[in-house]
Amino acid sequence: MLNILWVEDTDTLILEKQQTWFSGRVPDLKTNFIDAMNAIDKNLNQYDLVILDIDLENTPHTEEVSKIANYFGKTETEFLKESGVFLFLQLIEQGFDREQIIFLTGNADENISRVDELREAAEQDDDSLFDEIFAEIQKGLNEDKRKEIASFIEEDNINGLCNSLENYYDGLHKNEEKDTYNRFCDSFKKSLVCPPKGIHKGLNVTKHLNEWLEKHEKNTYLVLRRGIIEGCKYLKKLIKENDDNIQLRSFVKGTKKNNPVIEILTTDIENYLDTVAQFLPVRKPDAINEEYRLFLRTLVHEWEQNIDPQELPREKYGSDIHTFAWLSKQTRNWVSHAKLLEPLNSEIIAFLFLVNMRAIFKLPVEIQSYEQILLKCISKNPANFIDNDELEERINDSKINVDSILESIPLIEKIDKCGKLVNREKTYFEKRYFSEKINDIYLHNTGKTKNHDYQAFLFQLFWANQQNYLADLTANSDDFLPTLARHIYNRKNAEE
Repeated sequence: MLNILWVEDTDTLILEKQQTWFSGRVPDLKTNFIDAMNAIDKNLNQYDLVILDIDLENTPHTEEVSKIANYFGKTETEFLKESGVFLFLQLIEQGFDREQIIFLTGNADENISRVDELREAAEQDDDSLFDEIFAEIQKGLNEDKRKEIASFIEEDNINGLCNSLENYYDGLHKNEEKDTYNRFCDSFKKSLVCPPKGIHKGLNVTKHLNEWLEKHEKNTYLVLRRGIIEGCKYLKKLIKENDDNIQLRSFVKGTKKNNPVIEILTTDIENYLDTVAQFLPVRKPDAINEEYRLFLRTLVHEWEQNIDPQELPREKYGSDIHTFAWLSKQTRNWVSHAKLLEPLNSEIIAFLFLVNMRAIFKLPVEIQSYEQILLKCISKNPANFIDNDELEERINDSKINVDSILESIPLIEKIDKCGKLVNREKTYFEKRYFSEKINDIYLHNTGKTKNHDYQAFLFQLFWANQQNYLADLTANSDDFLPTLARHIYNRKNAEE
């Protein structure tokens, strides 16, 4: 799901280590400093997580290594023995989140590593793990030290406990040079900077590494970003093989009469995919709603006034593609004029990316690998099946609800599809499409306090626009359309 860069100095038993430590995951392995540095420098966008060894002394002593070592006043061997630190700082300089980097090394004090684990267990309020680690630590302490640290436990002073243990272990080796990782951490602390996290190779690597990996695999921002990047990469390849796969051209006004009003160039679509792929930074922004807002505007920008979903015959291309086009067009209009879709989250962004790309490009009916990634942002527990009668009832309830909202709009403020204020009659609603109705609600409330769930309206549009084709949505199939339907089916409807 997430792409992992693993920098490990030696390939001795490397396959066994990978199978044991990574539990089936397949990281991108670099076994020397130069390859790792080049990957970080040139292809960092391809990685979500980085696992570093510190000692990379088996790297060939190239001119490039010599140049870097000389700059720091070290021999090639001296530099390479701690060059993982250089790679860490290289990652930080390029904006990679320190939380997405971890050292996996034997060049660390095992006792200090246990204290780090103890501190992390306390921060996570994992009492069971804390007790387990603390019991293990106590076995190696003398009676006086056990009595001393007991007071910290009684006072619930975890920070004091960990500091006391670190000082104790440091004192055991006060006449010896510290391990590289510990020296590195001390330097960070002296500079008032939080040190990087590390896993000692002697302390149940599989358990600790998998806990760290699983934590990040639950980060929907990282999953969303990776799915978007992989999707854009796949779609670029798709149109490179055959640019007739650019389906958006079929939506250009005038296409039905063989007189399209604009030309959509392949290079423009390639540039569009590059922009979308590179938009979200690897470090999740603090102002995530604003980031998603700008991303969404970029995503649906292609659905401008010369693009009309009505140009593409529903009978020829299918109700699903017709629906995806309307969802993208509707979103484009909404995000251009107001913020009623907000607050935005990874669920709605993933959903709109999926349907938008299915509308713009001709894709196989089978679900694609990037789509499987993005579906994890929508639901980790999709419905096992969808009952046709229940779905029909839900759709009708949504339509009744939307009509009731429209009925509450003062007559004089009724907005028609040309943007004019008109009086309305009840029969006028009954003849109109669901997409037009929710658009009226949106237009009426633009600039006002948000009082409806507009994201839910978009999900309801997915169902309502395909009401005559429910068998396609509820099919017992792993193709894209029914799979997407199962992933959004349990989402709560608006105004219920």
